[in-house]
Amino acid sequence: MDLAKQYIIQCIITAANNLRLSSEKIETVALIREKLNSAENLTEEIKNFKKITELSKLGIKLSEIHSFIENQKIDFLKLSDKFKEHSYGIVGEMNSILDVLTPQAARAVFQKQEESAVKIDLAKNGSNPDKTKLENFISVTPEIQLPHRSKADEMREAIIFEELNKEVTLDFENYEDKVLRPVKELDSFLNRVMKYEFTENEIKGFIRIMKDNAELSRKIGFEILSNMHQIFSHGLELIDRKKIAASANVVESLRACLIVIVAVVRGKEVDITGYLTRAENFGKSISSNQKER
Repeated sequence: MDLAKQYIIQCIITAANNLRLSSEKIETVALIREKLNSAENLTEEIKNFKKITELSKLGIKLSEIHSFIENQKIDFLKLSDKFKEHSYGIVGEMNSILDVLTPQAARAVFQKQEESAVKIDLAKNGSNPDKTKLENFISVTPEIQLPHRSKADEMREAIIFEELNKEVTLDFENYEDKVLRPVKELDSFLNRVMKYEFTENEIKGFIRIMKDNAELSRKIGFEILSNMHQIFSHGLELIDRKKIAASANVVESLRACLIVIVAVVRGKEVDITGYLTRAENFGKSISSNQKER
C-alpha cells in the first residue's frame, strides 16, 4: 500500500465532497483520482500536475502534502485534524479546476502529457533501441529488491488509514439537504419556544437533530457550521432543562445561528458578521453559565 498516494487521494475526494458536484464534475474528480492512483512515481506525477496550467495550483498544494507525509514526523493524536487541514486547504483549487476542466478536457490534458513523456523516453533511448533493450535486460537483477518495511511502518500506515476510514464521504448536495431541511421548521418552532408552547418530545427531537448535524459538519471540516449547530442545540437543551429563560434575546440569538447556517451553506454573498458575532457571544455566555452552575 502506497501511504502517501492513498492519503493524497483521500484529501482530493474529501475536498471535492465539500463542493456542489454535478455528474460531470464527479467524473473529472474520478479521472484525477485514477491518474494519481495509477502513477508509478507519485513525485513525478505531482511535478507533471505543476506543468499543466489547469492543475498547477493543485500540484503545488499536493507537493506540500506529499512532503508532509514523506518527511514529517506524524503526530497520531493530531492526524485527523491535519487531514482536515490538508483536504480543506485544496477545496479552492478543486473548485477552480472543476469549473474549467470537463471530463473531455481532462482526458485530453492527460493524454497529451502521456504522449509527451513517451517522446522524451524515445529520445533518451537514442538510435539503437535494441542495444538499449539488451542493456536494460542485463541490468535487471534476478530478484527485485523491494524497500524494507519495518513493523513501525506497517503500524503507522494502519493507524493513519484507520483515521482516514472514519472520515465521511458525503456528496455536498446530500449534506446541504440534511442541514437545511429542519431550518424552516426550527425558525417557526422558535416563535413557540418564547411562549413555551412545545412538548418535551418536540424539543428533544430538535436537540438531537442539531447535535447530529453538528457532528456531521465537524467530521467533514465545516467548523463554523458545526459551532452554530452546537450552540443552537446547547441553547435548546438549557431551555428544556429550565437553566435559561426563553427570552426574546435568547430566541433571537438562536435564530442568528440558523441565519449563519443558511448563509454559509447557500453561499449567500451577504454580510453575516453581526449574526455570527451574536451567535458566538451567545455560545460563550451559555458555556460560562454552564460552568458556573
